[in-house]
Amino acid sequence: MTWPSPIQGIASHVLRLRRRGAVKIGVDLALVVLAAAWSWFAAFGQVPQPGSPVPFIVAVFCARVPIYLAFRLHRVCWRTVSWQDMLGLAASAALGPPAIALVLFVLPEPFTLRALVRPHLIFATEPALYVLLLCSVRITTRALASSRTPKGPARRIIIAGAGEAGRSLAFKVQESTTDAWDILGFVDDDPGKSGERIRGVPVLGRTSDLPRLARELTADQIVIAIPSLSPKGLREMLKTCEATGVPVRILPRLRELAGGVADPAQIREVRVEDLLPRPEVKLDHEAISRYLAAKTVLVTGGGGSIGKELCRQVLNAGAAQVLVLGRGENSVFEAVQELSEVDAQGEVVPVICDVRDRDALAAVFERFAPEVVFHAAAHKHVPLMEMYPAEAVKNNVFGTLNLVQLAVEREIESFVLVSTDKAVNPSSVMGATKRIAETIVKAYAAENGTSMVSVRFGNVLGSRGSVIPTMQRQIRLRRPVTVTDPDMVRYFMTVQEAVQLTIQAGAIGGRGELFVLNMGHPVRILDLAYDLIRLSGLVPNQDVPVRVSGRRPGEKIREELLTKVERDGAKGNGHFYIAEPQQVGLTTLLAQLERLRMTGEVGENDQLVEMLQEVVPAYQPQARPIRQDRQTQHSEPPASVASRREPQTPRVQPI
Repeated sequence: MTWPSPIQGIASHVLRLRRRGAVKIGVDLALVVLAAAWSWFAAFGQVPQPGSPVPFIVAVFCARVPIYLAFRLHRVCWRTVSWQDMLGLAASAALGPPAIALVLFVLPEPFTLRALVRPHLIFATEPALYVLLLCSVRITTRALASSRTPKGPARRIIIAGAGEAGRSLAFKVQESTTDAWDILGFVDDDPGKSGERIRGVPVLGRTSDLPRLARELTADQIVIAIPSLSPKGLREMLKTCEATGVPVRILPRLRELAGGVADPAQIREVRVEDLLPRPEVKLDHEAISRYLAAKTVLVTGGGGSIGKELCRQVLNAGAAQVLVLGRGENSVFEAVQELSEVDAQGEVVPVICDVRDRDALAAVFERFAPEVVFHAAAHKHVPLMEMYPAEAVKNNVFGTLNLVQLAVEREIESFVLVSTDKAVNPSSVMGATKRIAETIVKAYAAENGTSMVSVRFGNVLGSRGSVIPTMQRQIRLRRPVTVTDPDMVRYFMTVQEAVQLTIQAGAIGGRGELFVLNMGHPVRILDLAYDLIRLSGLVPNQDVPVRVSGRRPGEKIREELLTKVERDGAKGNGHFYIAEPQQVGLTTLLAQLERLRMTGEVGENDQLVEMLQEVVPAYQPQARPIRQDRQTQHSEPPASVASRREPQTPRVQPI
């Protein structure tokens, strides 16, 4: 009978494992016999022979085999034997003498203790030789397995950091039979480690010696293995590595290491998130997203960076249906294609619709009956909205008004508006329109029973059209990286943080409250430009120049997270703040919005800006700044006053 090839393969594998296990058991039992014989002749080699060693060897064998099997020593993989395995072997050795004595006491002549001239000596040498022989064969096998040469040329690496993570990484690299690595040495700033050898690898010097060592040893890569390194320390390390001219990789931070153990598979490129002046916020996604299970969720702006990640997380939360709403068919199509790869049961529905079209939106609500709405659709580019303020008003203000009114009419369960820190004391049309959108949410939440809140973002790392992708494109093309002002600072958050904050805001709900992530200290854009160039393995102002182009219309040197009134009343809740809504008269607001609509239809930008100031008294439009010469190259300055200034964080009241 011919068995199918998969069954033949499995059977062959099982037989191979059995043969391998039988060989290991046979070798171990032979070594048990050898240790017994060796101990006999070691004890009685210098005295007249007390008799045949065979009875003693048989007694040792009978005593050792049950202990061997009880400790499952035959199950240990010799190629990956560990100190825990050695500890078990030592314990089995210690139990040997009492067991051997018991066998010799129970059995008749010639298996007796009286036959032994020096029992204390033979009982001391037997377990020692037992451990020596069995450990030797395991260590030798492991050493031979580790010394196998992987395919392909070995990468010559220097590990920065000789601490626990660095040692763990070196261990994994040396044990790997698949990755071709050659560890040249460690560098570490701890003077006590200088000159040490860790797993046979020398500590070559301090991190400041990296440029010289990389050149002398012709290193191919530097791996930073200091998971506890602060963003500031990492930035300094990158500056040091810059002079080496070799690629730099990093181990993730401690919380990202699988099981807290370093592994070559976890080595990755340094990311911008690693340089944030605070640890990345990780919320309990399962706990905060439970309210989305089995719901129909509408995400406007679903084709954008934030909207797409929102859809992904909503799907993972168990939503029954996710409506990916957007005006651009290409972005919606691409988002749906990506979301189809998410391992979730929910249905993904593309919806091509403009939030400014109230009738089309009403048809979407009528057809799909969404229960939760995340409103992320908006015009967000400050300079463009300065040129086209009427478009910003139509999309950001009246698009939001349409959604809020329909949410109230349909009595949905939760509505979350995605806003921006540019809405605080706005100096741009975009910021003013988002402030009005927040006001609309507050006003309707106060008048109706629908749960409505707003979340206020800083700059989202990697979002489409933001500063980082723009700079990365300039670096990729080796074009000058442009910075509008050397003192400009911004708050940054990751896409994942932004989405977690949005989902948590929906979970908590409220009557128009404002949620803001605690984003730590702001980051200077000029520092960001230098960091991105270094992360690309290039040298600022040598491979890629950095140039100051001058501030653009509507841009501020420094953004704020909360207004003074909001800061005074904000309450802390974990990693974010909640600001209570200010009283807003819905009737007065709707009258102002009607005048704003009529002004926008006329098409006079100056009049529209004046009307925005009437609706948002804090809005102070800036005069068009004088642009600097784009060819002005900027050298890296010391930290400016702006980057050292403490962020305006709220006086937190715990809740």
